[in-house]
Amino acid sequence: MITLYEYMQQPRFWIARDEDGYWLVPARDDGWSERSPFVGRVSNLRELKDLDGIKLGLPPQCPDDQELR
Repeated sequence: MITLYEYMQQPRFWIARDEDGYWLVPARDDGWSERSPFVGRVSNLRELKDLDGIKLGLPPQCPDDQELR
């Protein structure tokens, strides 16, 4: 399961949390392929409820990018 957060310190990037940890993900189509490990404060995160039509290209266990949880 992947949970996505808005990263308030760096707009147009989101934070994804999965079983492997936290990832910095560009908030654009196929951004998942350009993710990098996130090292920051989790207090600056706000959970996303809507991806604004962006298809991140999430892995197979999340077939629909709109399914955040």
